Amino acid sequence: MSAQLASVVPITLLDAAARGLVLHVDDDDAVRRSTTLLMRSAGYETREAATAEQALAQAESLRGRLDVLIVDYHLGNSLTGTEVAEEFARLLGHAVPTVILTGDPANAEVPWLADAPVLVARKPLSPETLLAALPSLVSFRRDVAAAVRR
Repeated sequence: MSAQLASVVPITLLDAAARGLVLHVDDDDAVRRSTTLLMRSAGYETREAATAEQALAQAESLRGRLDVLIVDYHLGNSLTGTEVAEEFARLLGHAVPTVILTGDPANAEVPWLADAPVLVARKPLSPETLLAALPSLVSFRRDVAAAVRR
């Protein structure tokens, strides 16, 4: 038997912290988990929550780190996605770029967030669209944070 040498291919691991930290709040487990997996595979650090209460309980640990909030507008019997975004802004002391996902965009309330963009997107949002939007949202949040520190 002869031994063969394997080809060594360098792998570049993405620094998740450099790409951004995203919190996804959705009461649909399959949607939340698949979106989280998509973002992680693209190199984003992610957190997830099934309810508004679970999301808001993470606020303190996300202070100064959360780059983007993705939240379903209809969260069952809980707060709406709009209310979650506004409550995060209050708890953090500043708003973060927010993507509101809804099957009925005409009836979704847009959160009142000072100094942060809000996107309202129809579900299902294509993976390509989400991944195309994230870099500019992360960059926006980090640029604003840097300007405030100056």
